[in-house]
Amino acid sequence: MTRSSSAAAVASLGMDVPELQRARALWGANRFDESLQEFEKAVAKYPQNLLALIDASRALGSRFEIERAETLLDRFQTKAGRNGQAWHLAGQSYRMIFRPAKAVECFERALAFGSNARSGHGLADTHFELAVLQERRHRLEEALGHIESCLQAQPGYLEATLLKARLLRRSKQEAAADELLRRLATNTAAHPVIRSQAWSETAQALDRAGDFDAAMAAMLEAKQLLLPLSGSAWQETQVLVPMLRGIVDAVTREDFERWSRRAAEAAPGPVGVPRRLALLTSFPRSGTTLLEQILDSHPGLVSSDEREAFARDIFPAMWRTPSTPRPTVAALEGIPAERWAAQRERYWRYMEAALNQPIGERVHLDKNPPFTLLIPAMLRLFPEMKLLIALRDPRDVVLSCFMQALPLNTTSVWYLSLDRAAARYEADLGAWLRLRELLPSPWLEVRYEDTVRQLEREARRALEFLGLPWDDAVLGYRDRMTTKAVASPTYEAVAQPLYTRAIGRWKNYEKHFGPALARLAPLAKAFGYE
Repeated sequence: MTRSSSAAAVASLGMDVPELQRARALWGANRFDESLQEFEKAVAKYPQNLLALIDASRALGSRFEIERAETLLDRFQTKAGRNGQAWHLAGQSYRMIFRPAKAVECFERALAFGSNARSGHGLADTHFELAVLQERRHRLEEALGHIESCLQAQPGYLEATLLKARLLRRSKQEAAADELLRRLATNTAAHPVIRSQAWSETAQALDRAGDFDAAMAAMLEAKQLLLPLSGSAWQETQVLVPMLRGIVDAVTREDFERWSRRAAEAAPGPVGVPRRLALLTSFPRSGTTLLEQILDSHPGLVSSDEREAFARDIFPAMWRTPSTPRPTVAALEGIPAERWAAQRERYWRYMEAALNQPIGERVHLDKNPPFTLLIPAMLRLFPEMKLLIALRDPRDVVLSCFMQALPLNTTSVWYLSLDRAAARYEADLGAWLRLRELLPSPWLEVRYEDTVRQLEREARRALEFLGLPWDDAVLGYRDRMTTKAVASPTYEAVAQPLYTRAIGRWKNYEKHFGPALARLAPLAKAFGYE
């Protein structure tokens, strides 16, 4: 949400040398490995060039080479001096590689070193970044203080005004929040994304007040603003989803069993380091974040929250060759043993780097709600992996996805209408209905409704499935909310005490579902939600 740095500010970091220009051109052509080589050449040739260090670190971080990115950023800090803009860029970069504590430290230095030299625009961006980080950790007073400073430096900063409205609402100042949101939603000069988010926040407030027709009207306004911006994401997902669903429909039990035998015959990895992996998936808004936070409170488990490393980097690296234009069961079958072993270790290295800690003998819980269609691919790499499937009434899931304000991507673009959301749910959970009849791998379904009503019982079921003993710490999972950030858009809801008001919420909007209800009916029956 933050704005890009001005050309003058970037120039103050160092010359934009030819190596950096070539690296960016290669990046734009999706030639990522060659691009990284050019970035590293620039760093080696111009070791004092802050621009080279920052650009190279961001490129490495976006490819999940987090340790290498952090090394460059640590070196960057030793050269930043009292350059407030440099510290701001370092803070952004640390945030991007999942180092929030270092990000906060850099942003605070940016304020201290740049308070006299930097423009109001720059100061506003830094205060905004700090507000976002503190709001994610539920430190509302600190976040609101930074937003006030941000708006004092730049009164027309609409992203900050939106965040201020959210903070006021979370601080129980509903009337003040509503006024800001209405002003943003009707501001035709504002970017459509900001207006859409304001309408979405308004819809949520109306929903909480029980004015469901007005809430739906506000949400439709929000979606209408996003539809003209959704073309490329929609086109991409129209290729991606059928391709992945094609793998699900073609894979057989014999494939899974053969992959499991091969894995058992292969070397298990580093001596003395047993690897234990579980995937928590299903569909967004199915209770995955709640279950993950409960389980992550257990000392024998550590979770990774919606990391994109597997889908974006590792999965393509498994099957892609010059003669393999798309993933298929045959392409997964043909992965050479050396590449299979290398990608397994790459996964563990990426995840430990993102967590900034060794996983060791703990269970690693990879929580990724949209990964249902990737289950065959993940089981090709990790046949020993256990599966936790979060279930919730399909109608509540679809409504909840529709009622969210999310950045446009190949997943959220399905949530621009109830019909689209239902179609995507049908594709993903229909895939699970097929897979659960085929899998030799252990799996367990956990219902959201049961978890909120009988937390201890469901936590015990999940821990027993994962091979972990009971620990009372899981019942106090909310105590960790101020120290561990939650990547999911549901970070605010999961920090609240358990509540049942979201169960059966779809009934308040039944008349708006239209054909989506008929599409979801077989799935509701299959999962026991008639």
